[in-house]
Order: sequence, then C-alpha cells, then structure tokens
Amino acid sequence: MDSGKIVLVNYTGRITANNEAFETTVEKTAVDAGIFDERRQYKPMPVVVGSGEMLKPIEEALEKMKSGEEKKIKIAAAQAFGERKPEFIRVVPLAEFKKKNINPVPGMIISLNDMQGRVQSVSGGRVRVDFNHPLAGKELEYDIKIEKELRNNKEKIEAFFDKFFGAIPEKEKKLVIKESKVEVALDPKYSQNIAPLKKAFSELITKNAKGISSVKFVEEFAKEEPKKTKKK
Repeated sequence: MDSGKIVLVNYTGRITANNEAFETTVEKTAVDAGIFDERRQYKPMPVVVGSGEMLKPIEEALEKMKSGEEKKIKIAAAQAFGERKPEFIRVVPLAEFKKKNINPVPGMIISLNDMQGRVQSVSGGRVRVDFNHPLAGKELEYDIKIEKELRNNKEKIEAFFDKFFGAIPEKEKKLVIKESKVEVALDPKYSQNIAPLKKAFSELITKNAKGISSVKFVEEFAKEEPKKTKKK
C-alpha cells in the first residue's frame, strides 16, 4: 500500500505481558475483553496510509501489506507510548483540586494544567498523580487486517463521513456529493460542539479525494410538527 492510499483497517491492540486488549475495532473482541463502549461504532476504520494517524510501526506495516492481508506486530514501549518517566509522577497540593471542585480519590483520571493523569494516592493534604501515559513502559502487540482499499471518491468520502460524524443519528445529518463539491447538512444543535471535526473532515477530503475542491457545511432546520393535544 503506497503512502496516500486509503484503506479500511480492523485492528486490536493488546499488552504483550498479559494479552489484555485495550482497544479494538471489532465488537466481539471488545465485549470479550470487557472494554465495550456503547457510544462508539465497531467497524473497520478508514486510514490514510502514511498519514501518521497510527503508531509508526503500524504505519510501516500497512505500507508492506496488501488488501485482505492480516499481520501481527509487536511494538517496543519506546516505539509505542514511550518509557515511564519518574519526573511525570508529581505531588500536587490538595488545595489545587479544591479550587476546581474536584475531590480526588485513588484511581481517578484527572486533567490538570492541560495534562491528564491518574491519582495514585491522597494523604496529608497532598495528592500523588501519575501523568505517564497508561500504556507507557509496556510492549504492545497489534493484530491488523486491511479489509479493503477504497478507490473511488464516494467510498472515501462516505467512510470518513461515518468516521467523523457516525455518532450523530442518521435523521439529523445528510451527505451530498456533487462533482467537485461535498455538502454536509447537520442539525443546528451540533454546530458548536463539532467545529474541530468539521475542519479536520474538510481538510482530509479535499486533500485525499481526487477532484474535490470544497466542502460545505449547512445547518438544516427541520419542520416541527405541532404537538397533539389530548382530548378530554
């Protein structure tokens, strides 16, 4: 798969030491591993080969694979999420959390100063927080399979539309492809919360769908049906 090609990929990531799955695109695997999330879709993910979207060893593996091929790769900690660093374990005054109305307890995931960490302990007005990535220091193993190469614009655009806006109910969104233009209509209630997604989707499509020069987002207001009054 040459760099720039778009493929649908199924994958499962596991911690080598205990074979514990931590992410997957396969629903059955997620259920069996106890990591199923009803808020997300489980299906092959569209990936632009060589875009840097996935870990570098996975990207390199994809470039050597063909459509329909499966591969298992091991990734050393240094090439995955890095080694654990003692300096990322910090003691924070409990007062800092109180200012933000946070009551820290061991195991809690918190965001502090634009960093995400896990609370290790709370004692004597001090909170010990580990800001290392949860998978830092761990060797990983990925099962990956290229299910299909997407060749035409319709396939590419629909796949990424589903990837970026799949959580929005079908009745509240619409995709129209007109020659060199793509038009997306969304219920107005989503306009503020998904601004970054709209920008990312537009840039990806205009760069990777041949001949597409613009992506337009419009707000679509549906007619509200009058509420029926109950007869007395």
